[in-house]
Amino acid sequence: MNGYKIDLYLNKKSSDGSIMEKVHDYKLQLQEHEENRLNILKKSPLCSACEREVRILDRYSGEKFKALMFGSNNYLGATVNNIAIDKAIEVTKEYGVGSGGVPLLTGTNIFQNELESTIANVKGFDDAILFSSGFTANIGAIIGLIRSNNLIIHDRLNHASLIDGSLMSGAKMMRYNHNDPASLEKILAENHENYPGGILVVTDGVFSMDGDIARLPEIIDVVNKYESILLIDDAHATGVIGHKGSGSLSHYNITDRKNIILTGTLSKAIGAVGGFITASQDIVNYLRIFARSNMYSTALPPSVCASSTEIFKMMASTDVVDRLNRNANYMREKLKEKGYDTLNSETAIIPIMVRNEVLLTEISKEFLKRGIIVNYIFPPVVSPGKSRIRVSMMATHTKDDMDYFLTILDEIDRDYKIR
Repeated sequence: MNGYKIDLYLNKKSSDGSIMEKVHDYKLQLQEHEENRLNILKKSPLCSACEREVRILDRYSGEKFKALMFGSNNYLGATVNNIAIDKAIEVTKEYGVGSGGVPLLTGTNIFQNELESTIANVKGFDDAILFSSGFTANIGAIIGLIRSNNLIIHDRLNHASLIDGSLMSGAKMMRYNHNDPASLEKILAENHENYPGGILVVTDGVFSMDGDIARLPEIIDVVNKYESILLIDDAHATGVIGHKGSGSLSHYNITDRKNIILTGTLSKAIGAVGGFITASQDIVNYLRIFARSNMYSTALPPSVCASSTEIFKMMASTDVVDRLNRNANYMREKLKEKGYDTLNSETAIIPIMVRNEVLLTEISKEFLKRGIIVNYIFPPVVSPGKSRIRVSMMATHTKDDMDYFLTILDEIDRDYKIR
C-alpha cells in the first residue's frame, strides 16, 4: 500500500481556517483508502444479525462471505436472544414502532417505566432515566448538572462523550493520570477550596480501549474526602463485570451510593439501543427536566424498552455473564502466553498492541480475508504510537472460534511482526 496509513489528524482542521478545506483533504484521504480496498473509514455491511458468526457483503466485489465476529459490543449475544426478539415483536404489534414523543410530553410508556425501575434495581440506585444513546446520557448528566463556575476532573482515558459533555457545559476541565487515585487527589487538594461543592469527578467503569477497570474503592475515598460528586460511565461494565453483570460498583461490592451518579448504555451487553442515568431520586427528578438530551429527544420505542428488560432478566437468571468472562479470560491468557501485549485488560475488551499505524493499516486487510472481524484503533481515538487491534469477546464464542483467531493472529504475526 506504499506506506499509506489511517491518519485522522490530517483532516481535523483546515490550514486556511475555512470550513471546507478539511472536507476536501479528507476526500483525498478517503479516495486513497478506497483505492487500497480497505474497510476502516467505510465498512462492508453485515447482511445478517450481529452474532458470533456473521455474513458480510463485500462492498468492492459484491460477494457475500462468512466471518467470525470479534469486534462487536454484543458481549452477551443479546441481539439474537429469542425471548427478547419475541417480546419486541409482541410489543411492536400492540404499541407500534415508535414512542410518538419526547418523554415529558407524550413519549412515556409503561415499558419505559419498567425498564427504568429495572436498571435502578440492578445498579442499586433510587431511579433511572432513559436516553436515546449512551452518548446522549453522558452529555445529559453533565450539561444537566454542571455550570461554567464548576470544575470537572476526568481520567485521561475517559470516553469522548464525557469530554464533549464537559466542553458543552462551559466548566473548567482538568485530567488526572489514567486510573491513578494519587494523581486525582493532587488535583482535588489543589482546587477544592476554589470550588466548594462544585467539583465533579468522572471516570469510566471499564475503559473502552484498554479493557481495564477503574480503581473505584480508592477513587471514591478521594472523592468523599474532598466532598465532590463522582460520575461513573458503566457502558462497558454493564453485563460484563459485577454480580450477574451488575457493573463496576458491584464488582467491588460497593454498597454506598452517596454522591455517585452512574450512566450506561443499552447498546452493548444489552444488545439494543439507548442509554441511561441512574442516581438518587432527587438527582433523577432534576435531570428529567434539565438534561436537554432527554428533554428534547424522542423517547425510546416501547419494543426496545421491553426487550431490554428481558435481557436484564436473562442476566439475572442464567450463567451468561460467567460464560463471557470465561471466554475473555481464556483469550487473554493465551495471548499473554504467546507474548502479545494486551496492556492491563481485565475484561471482555482485549487490546493487542501494534503501535505502528502503517502496519496496522496493512494488517486490517489480512484478518478480513481470513474470515475474522476485529476493530482497528488509530489516533486520535488513542494516543499516537498506541494503535491497536481491539478484540471484543462474546459469551457465545466457542473454544474453536477462539483457537482459530489465535492461529490466524500467529500467521499474520509471522509476516508483520506484531509481537
